[in-house]
Amino acid sequence: MKGDGGAGGPRLKRLARGFRERTWVTAKLAARMGAKVAALQLRGRAADPERVDVERAKRSAEQLVEQLGQLKGLVMKVGQMASYLPGALPEEAQAVLAKLQARSTAMEPERVIALLEEELGAGVDELFEGFEEVPFAAASIGQVHRARYRGRPVAVKVQYPGIEDVLRSDVSTVGALAKLSTLGLAMDGGALVEELQSRVLEECDYELEAANQRELGALLREDPRASVPEVIGERSSRRVLTTELSDALPFEDFVRTAPQAAKDRAGDVIFKACFDGIFRHGVYNGDPHPGNYLFTPRGDVTFLDFGCVRRFDPEFIARWKRYARAVIDDDRAVFDERLRALGFVGQPRGFDYDYQWTIMQYLYTPFRERDPFFTYGDEYVRQSYSLMLFDNPNQRKTAMEPQWLLLNRLQWGLNSVLSKLGATSDWPSHFRGAVESPPIDAPAGQGVARTEPPIATAGL
Repeated sequence: MKGDGGAGGPRLKRLARGFRERTWVTAKLAARMGAKVAALQLRGRAADPERVDVERAKRSAEQLVEQLGQLKGLVMKVGQMASYLPGALPEEAQAVLAKLQARSTAMEPERVIALLEEELGAGVDELFEGFEEVPFAAASIGQVHRARYRGRPVAVKVQYPGIEDVLRSDVSTVGALAKLSTLGLAMDGGALVEELQSRVLEECDYELEAANQRELGALLREDPRASVPEVIGERSSRRVLTTELSDALPFEDFVRTAPQAAKDRAGDVIFKACFDGIFRHGVYNGDPHPGNYLFTPRGDVTFLDFGCVRRFDPEFIARWKRYARAVIDDDRAVFDERLRALGFVGQPRGFDYDYQWTIMQYLYTPFRERDPFFTYGDEYVRQSYSLMLFDNPNQRKTAMEPQWLLLNRLQWGLNSVLSKLGATSDWPSHFRGAVESPPIDAPAGQGVARTEPPIATAGL
């Protein structure tokens, strides 16, 4: 659980519902923050500084933080992503929006405590030796309170009352937009929406999250630099999750105060956790945003939030490994066939394989450069927007199997986190080692994936 922040100020009595209270309000504020400027930045073009109203963008960002903090759900997740993706908004607005990574408007204490007591079957004074009614973190699905249990500090995450209904509404809205946005494309909008609908609501199942946390915690502990808070099972349920409390540094504080060597170490830990999980174990914790990591001053990493875990079939991972090998081995002769095997070519006629090869050469730059090793930075992420989204002649010919929906976040989220760290490491050895690891033998279990609206991609 996150160990910084604060959620003082006004409290929510209920969660907003419906298009007028949720989607429409968010769209108006986002437009005021500088969507036109962001579009120029994402395309790699400079906006005229004299025409960028920075103060207005910051004021609108403050309003958006307040509004999204009250809306919760999927729209708040989109706001979290906009806060750290390079170029998504003017930098000054992003700095304000970063508050959404760990802090937002909290629910009234009475409602939260009532839910906690209903779930755990006893009064809060019987359940914990001390419980702070003011949460120290409030996010998109629930809020987190400090407490003590059997003499040790713990973090108690309590789900917002009614959030499942709110998520159903959000998924319905996003699903309709996704189907419209894929009309005339090679994408199967219906299949993508089905993947979204069948996965996103499972984030509300904290019992499943607890199981994920235990499982991935065991895998991550293979690296002594990584840790995962212990789950306190006897004080957890479907809508309450209690874990040990970490006092490590949040992302922003770590980036501001740590020496570069510590940032490199942290980036190395996060990178290996991601790709070892995927290619060695067939599992991916799919929410790589800054609020889900805590750090020691030397760069060790505590991983948080396991409601967004996706497990993959070994055959799928094997196909992906063959595709990745083609790129890192510079084997252009087999690339086209392996791209098709991943299901990315929706309309073969006129598909520009050479352009796709160019995209992959760029995206895999960190895994190919050795002397010196690649240093992640914002420009690397911004340029990928242009290559994959704006200047891509295959945009209307690209398909995407549903299992890639969550992995789109890897393309942007992980790279953005490493860019904010300015991390340098031996990425080629790490990536090749994971790609060349032995096949995954055991069938994957039923996974749960949390995701945002789909975007066309044939990266990774």
